[in-house]
Amino acid sequence: MLLYEKEKGILFDIHQFGSGEELLEELHKLDMILDLLFLDNSMKKLTGLETAKLIQQSDSMSACSIVFVTADDDHDQFMQIQPLQVVGKPVTRECIDAILDKVLAEKA
Repeated sequence: MLLYEKEKGILFDIHQFGSGEELLEELHKLDMILDLLFLDNSMKKLTGLETAKLIQQSDSMSACSIVFVTADDDHDQFMQIQPLQVVGKPVTRECIDAILDKVLAEKA
């Protein structure tokens, strides 16, 4: 992200969460609105898919773009929430750059 920020002259406000529960709690507590989420499906209690479903039910977060990052070969399971993209691990810089380009173009 830092190279992308430097190359494009854009600054991101990046947050990292240890679990789906922590993410949902912080979104609610701080009344945060995020433009893009990268979610791993394998998390502590709530899966990434369960977390995404709860996020999409929120009026303030319903427009958030969600990218699933997974080692799972069954990408069809994620299509029910219409993610921006599902990417396999390991993720390349080129892949992340393309996702960021797409989200920024949609926000412009």
